[in-house]
Amino acid sequence: LSIGFSYEDQTLYHPIVSSPFFSLLINTEQKNTGTSLRYNLRVDEHDLLVGLNYGETAVEGGNYSHEAGHRKNITTLVDNGAESLELFLVDRWQIAPRWKLIYGVQAVAADREVRNTNVQNGSLYNPNGDYDSVNPRAGVIYQLENDNELFANISRLYEAPTNYELEDDSSIDNTALEAMHGKVFEMGTRGNKPLGVANHWRWELSVYYAQLQDEILSVDDPNAPGTSLSTNVDDTIHAGIESLISATFSLDANSNHRIEPLLSVTINQFSFNGDSHYGDNELPAAPGYAIKGEILYRNNNGFFAGPTFDIIDKRYADFSNTYTVDSYTLLGLRTGFTHEDWEVYGEVRNLTDKKYISLFSVRDTAAPNAAILQAGEPRSVYVGLKLEF
Repeated sequence: LSIGFSYEDQTLYHPIVSSPFFSLLINTEQKNTGTSLRYNLRVDEHDLLVGLNYGETAVEGGNYSHEAGHRKNITTLVDNGAESLELFLVDRWQIAPRWKLIYGVQAVAADREVRNTNVQNGSLYNPNGDYDSVNPRAGVIYQLENDNELFANISRLYEAPTNYELEDDSSIDNTALEAMHGKVFEMGTRGNKPLGVANHWRWELSVYYAQLQDEILSVDDPNAPGTSLSTNVDDTIHAGIESLISATFSLDANSNHRIEPLLSVTINQFSFNGDSHYGDNELPAAPGYAIKGEILYRNNNGFFAGPTFDIIDKRYADFSNTYTVDSYTLLGLRTGFTHEDWEVYGEVRNLTDKKYISLFSVRDTAAPNAAILQAGEPRSVYVGLKLEF
């Protein structure tokens, strides 16, 4: 049995946008409280886990105009609240020597309310909603040998909107956003296998396909650049492959010297599904693939060193798929010493000092000269120390 409690009190003073026609500074205090409970019970061939998560958030303060980050006149009084309760039960049932059935259910109840009062005319913007859902899941694991296994599962997805999304809703009335929901199927394999006497490799590979309804997407407001609007879209698809492969190759009979490659590959296929406006366009921001890896030499005395690399595919910066952000490849180096309870390390990132785009804002349709790009990190050196107690 485990029980947890949390409390957080934070103040936000955030100048967001400024122009000759409009400026926005948010100054609020937010209080978050939460609790969680887990109870694990093993009975014969059943491994049961039951639990709950509860969270409550209150935000008070206001939106202001500003000049160079200095707060001026209040424009909107903010008094928002949210609650979320999740109950779940999962059973891992060993139905046969090699077969394990995983099934369970999640119940969600959430309340959202935004109360934004216009100071000038007293009008109240008050989107609010109750969100409830029961979400089942079922899966199976087949043990091949030792630690090698195949798995598959299907689940219902459900996520209520946040108050931030309700505040930035693209609708002009008090109608609240719908919750995102859908279903996802996943299958894959994980395990490790020896390669000869002193070598071995490890892997985890999963393929997934999710169909979503009412996904909440956020785009730049064309009437107030720098601010965003949230909206539900009818149907989207999130599909892809996630994989992680690593290996150890000994360079001598006693494995005092080793080469250890590590490779992570993610392939994304995120798109609209017959949308009335966007058709089957790809969703922006997500690259078609992302590859990250390293090839390290390791010695039994704890020394390690080797190159690293990141390869990111091109991405769209708008929902209309007219603005493409280029792909890039970064090289780096890692080195250090590792011992049982400490590690000292150094790393050079972007070794060739390549110019690339790391972040960008998403528009509905981005003009060729749109100011939406943020440059990635130049050549940088990091050193650090890890301690375990």
